[in-house]
Amino acid sequence: MSFLDRCQSASRLAGSCYLFLGDAKRAEPILDGTAQALRDRSKSQAIVLGNLALARIRQQKLDEATAALHNAIDVVEMTWGGGGLNIVFGAGRELRPWRQVPVVQDVYDRLLTLIAAA
Repeated sequence: MSFLDRCQSASRLAGSCYLFLGDAKRAEPILDGTAQALRDRSKSQAIVLGNLALARIRQQKLDEATAALHNAIDVVEMTWGGGGLNIVFGAGRELRPWRQVPVVQDVYDRLLTLIAAA
């Protein structure tokens, strides 16, 4: 494993830990930087983008959250990774309070399309 791979792995872990600990504000920049570095359309990229969406949802940044979630769905459609699927649908559940907002409805449409393709 290269140094860059180890750094990206550590960033994914740190961002996920802060998110799990309820510190979405601290998790967001770490996850954002990791997502920028991961451009390989891998299963881990889907997880990072999904966690980034969750961090933004928990800060009520709906436009930014749904943008990250759309990117995560794009990757999940290519990889069908189980971890990415779980996080994407978990983020969808967390968007429920805003289900009448058009950007959230767009995400729900994508999630329905994703599940229909399975």
